[in-house]
Amino acid sequence: MTLHLRDTPILNFLNECNKTSLEKKILDCGAGGRNPPLAIFYRDGYETHGIEILDSQIGKAEKYAKEHDMDFNIIKGDMRKLPYENESFGFVFSHHTIFHLPKAEIALTLKEMERVLKPGGLIYVNLQSHECIGYGEGEEVREGEFIAEEHGEMVLHSYYDDDEADVYFENYDIIMKRKFNLLIAANWCNNMAMIEYIAKKK
Repeated sequence: MTLHLRDTPILNFLNECNKTSLEKKILDCGAGGRNPPLAIFYRDGYETHGIEILDSQIGKAEKYAKEHDMDFNIIKGDMRKLPYENESFGFVFSHHTIFHLPKAEIALTLKEMERVLKPGGLIYVNLQSHECIGYGEGEEVREGEFIAEEHGEMVLHSYYDDDEADVYFENYDIIMKRKFNLLIAANWCNNMAMIEYIAKKK
């Protein structure tokens, strides 16, 4: 399994998860893609589950799983309305996905993630900062929310001030919060400023 620089936050989350005594059962909200983060947890003995709304992204993750003899248990669905019972998972995360929703729907999704997380369980999310290079590009549809062309499609990005998203974690103890720049591409020209959280449900 090849790891990329972008996997580092997920490895940090795995490290925090492994410090707990909770059942190793994890949910990825936005679980598709050609390099699915669930692979890192699967290799570490976790029971993995994922939800993804796009068939194309599910197909990429399933191809990866087949090539590496894994089973991620990814289903098609909407992370704004998770089809799981209350307190079903010890760990839940969304990596490079949730910020493509409007802020009102991000709040709704995080409430759903909180609902399915066990008390004492851990959550990881990352959000885009106002300092991201893409901030201000395209059409501003609501404050801090822009629709811009990306790979030939119109894509929404929501951006946050440093402490704006803290309100989402009122029922958690924040273990880690940091802002960092993610440099992408061989010429190091694509600067994504991210705010990420790891928090423990009270």
